[in-house]
Amino acid sequence: MKKCILCFLMSMVMISGSFVASAQYLKDPNGKEYMLQSYTEVEGTPFLINNWAPGSVTLANGQTITTLLKYDLVGDELLFKNKGDSSAMSFVDPVRSFSLNESSIEESDLTSLVFSNGYPAVDKQTPTSFYQVISDGKVKLLKHYKKVIRVDKAFNSATAVKTFFLSEEYYLFVNNQITKIKPGQKAILTVLADKTAQLQKYMSINAMNYKSDDVLAKLFSYYNSLQ
Repeated sequence: MKKCILCFLMSMVMISGSFVASAQYLKDPNGKEYMLQSYTEVEGTPFLINNWAPGSVTLANGQTITTLLKYDLVGDELLFKNKGDSSAMSFVDPVRSFSLNESSIEESDLTSLVFSNGYPAVDKQTPTSFYQVISDGKVKLLKHYKKVIRVDKAFNSATAVKTFFLSEEYYLFVNNQITKIKPGQKAILTVLADKTAQLQKYMSINAMNYKSDDVLAKLFSYYNSLQ
C-alpha cells in the first residue's frame, strides 16, 4: 500500500514538473505571438530596419528588457525576437521607450536611435505613437516615421507596382504641446525666438545642414543649455 502511494506521489510530481516546464517554454511573460502580414507583391520592407537589431526596451511598468528588435512602421508596432523559435513577438505590456543600439539607417545620421511615446495626439498620431528623439530637454525635437503602401502605374500600362512609401515629419514638444516643424534657419529662429541672438551666432559659427539629425541634435542641445 505504501509503495502504491509513493508511486502515485512520484507520478504527480513528474506530471507537475513537466507541466511547469511546458508552461515556461510556451508562455513568454513579456510578449505574445505577432502575426506578420504577407506583403508578397510589395517592394521594400514595412520595417525601419529589415533585420533584427540589438536594442533595449522600457515598459510602462518600469521593466527594462534587452533583446533583438524590429520596428514595424506600417502598424507602428515594436516587435522582439522569440528566443524559442525566432518568431516575431509583440509586447504584452505597453512600451514607453526603446533604443536600437549599434544601428544605422539612411533616414537619420544619429548612431543611437532612441524612440519614445506618450505625447499628445497630433495629425494622425495618438499618444501611443512612437517618435525618434532627436534632442531631449525642455524643448524636444522629435521625428515621426510612417510607411504606407503606394500604388504606381506607368502611363498606358496595365501593370501596377506596389512599394512601401516612407514619410517622415519633425515635431517640437514644449510645455506639453506638440507642433510640426520643418527644420530650417527661419523656422527654428521663429519658434525659439527667446534666444535669437545666441542661436544666430551659433549658426554663423557652425556648418549648418538642416537635413542632418546630428546637426539638429547639437543645435537643440545648445539651446537647451542656455539659461
